[in-house]
Amino acid sequence: MSRTSLISSALVGVIVMSACAEPPVASIDAASQAQTAAVAAGAEEYAPAAMARVAEARAALDAELAVQNERMALRRSYDRAEELATALQTAGEEAATETTSAKEQVRVQATDLIAMVRTQATEVSNLLATAPAAKGTSADLAALRTDLETAETSLMEAETALLNQEFMSAHTKALAAQELVTKVREAVDMARGMRIG
Repeated sequence: MSRTSLISSALVGVIVMSACAEPPVASIDAASQAQTAAVAAGAEEYAPAAMARVAEARAALDAELAVQNERMALRRSYDRAEELATALQTAGEEAATETTSAKEQVRVQATDLIAMVRTQATEVSNLLATAPAAKGTSADLAALRTDLETAETSLMEAETALLNQEFMSAHTKALAAQELVTKVREAVDMARGMRIG
């Protein structure tokens, strides 16, 4: 083969190689890292709508990559995949930001709720201690005391969850305690009304 032929063959090889597009690995990695960070931050629990957008962006990127991988090497183009990877990265970062904001909001709500329910529980406990005891009511009063003890346990669990930065769990447990305290208060108020009547 002549020198000219060798050079021509080399040039053709360079052109073919340059024509074979490669996936935007760096952009895909950055997008995946943003998605992973959002999940680690708790976005699935605190920002589910944002995580739904992340899932949609991931599905679009994966579908585009699959389309390109099925094409002949010379016909592949990853311009769209680059755009979708950027969109996924943005969605992941937004989900992480929304999670931080939502966590703080739930933390404040849980903290306030725990304090309020603890005050209510103390008040109801005092009312229960002075509740009128009539014939056949001792069992009812014992059941109400048990409910109040259960509420206290829920409050303690809520406080522990708060310390562990499990804010959603803390809020849920505080709500459960509030329901029990309210139930006991209503029962005591009813008993007092019947006694007065």
